[in-house]
Amino acid sequence: MRTLRKHSAVFGVALAATVALAGCSGGGTDTNAAPAAQGDAAGIATAQSNLDAYLNPPTWQGPTDPVKTSGLSGKRVVYINVSSSIPVLKYWSDTLKVILNDTAGVQLEEIDAKGSVDEANKGFQQAIASKADVVVLVALFPDLFTQQIAAAHAQGMKVITAQSGVPGDISKGQDAEVSFDYVKVGQLIADWMIVDSKGTGKATIFSSDDVPASQPQVNGTKDEVAKLCPGCDVTVSDVQIPQWETGIPTAFQSALNTDPDRTYFLPLYDGQGLTGLSAIRSAGAGEKANVGTFNATPGIVDGLNDPTSGLKLDIGGHNEWWAYAMADQIFRELSGTAPVENYNIGLRVFDQSNKDLITGTDEFSWYDYDGYKAEFAKLWTK
Repeated sequence: MRTLRKHSAVFGVALAATVALAGCSGGGTDTNAAPAAQGDAAGIATAQSNLDAYLNPPTWQGPTDPVKTSGLSGKRVVYINVSSSIPVLKYWSDTLKVILNDTAGVQLEEIDAKGSVDEANKGFQQAIASKADVVVLVALFPDLFTQQIAAAHAQGMKVITAQSGVPGDISKGQDAEVSFDYVKVGQLIADWMIVDSKGTGKATIFSSDDVPASQPQVNGTKDEVAKLCPGCDVTVSDVQIPQWETGIPTAFQSALNTDPDRTYFLPLYDGQGLTGLSAIRSAGAGEKANVGTFNATPGIVDGLNDPTSGLKLDIGGHNEWWAYAMADQIFRELSGTAPVENYNIGLRVFDQSNKDLITGTDEFSWYDYDGYKAEFAKLWTK
C-alpha cells in the first residue's frame, strides 16, 4: 500500500470500524483567520437560511432526460472498488448490481482493490484485456489512472469515476462522474458552525488528504467561512487514514487542553471522528465541544442523542439514491446518451433540532424521501 496519493484512496463512511488503523498524530495545518468582536448579522442570517433548506427532507432535482435501457442486456461493467471491506462501499456495489441486472440485464463484475492502487491498476488492465463495456473507479484518485483511461478509450470503452468530490468533474479524461456534492457538504458544515457560534466560532477542520473528496469539502468549508463570517477562525489539520485511530483523539485532547476557545471540531467524516468522540467523553467535555461532520453513519450519528459525545451535527448522504444515480449514468454511457453532470443526490442535515429522526435501524427512513426510485423508473425507457 503506497502512502498519501499513492496509497489507498479510501473515503470515510465507517472506516474506523472496518479498516485496520495505526499511526501517530496528524500532519500540517493552515489557518483562515479573521477574528472580530462579534458576528456579522447578515452572514449569520444567510448561513441559517442555507442550513434550513437541508433540515427538510431532500427532493428530486433531476435529471429529466430519458435514457433507453433496451438493447443493453449482456453489457458488462467492471466495478473497481477501493475496498469492499468497507460496508457502505460494499452496499453500493451490491445494490448497483441488482439494479443493473433487474432493469436492463447489464452484468456487473466487482474487483476489490483492497486499498491498493496497484491492485486497482491490475483490475483496470484486466478490464481492458477482457474488453469490458464500462469501467467504474470508486473512491480512487482519477489522475492516477490517466494512461489506463486513454487505453480504455482506444478500445471504445467508457470510464466513470465515483466520489472524487465534485459532481461532473471529468477533468482527468473520464467520461462521467457520480459523486455526492462534497463542496455543498463543506458549506453546510460551515453554515452550522457560523449559526451555532453566532458568528464567533473557532474551529479546526480535520482533513484527510489521501481521500479524493477531502479537498473539495475542506475548500467548501473554508470558502463559506471567509464569505460569511469575518469573526470566525478556522484552521486545517491533515490527519490521514493510518493516523485516524490515534491522531484524532490526540488532536481533540490537545485542543481542549491548550486552546479552550477553539471548541468546534470538524472531522470530514464521522468515521474519521469516531475516536475523537470517545476522547471528548473521557474528558467530560461533551457540552463544551461541538463536533460537526458528514456521513450520518448508523452507530455514529446516534451520538447526536448522547450529550457526552460532543456530536452536534452529522450531515447524511442518501446511499441508495447514489446507487440509482450510478445505474442511470451507466445506462447513459452504454446507450450513447449524454451523461448527467450533477444528480443532486439527497443530503440532509441532522443536528440537535431534528435528532429525534435518528431512530431504528433503517437509515433511509431518516431522510423521509424515496421518490427517486419512481423518478428514475420514469426515465428508464424500453
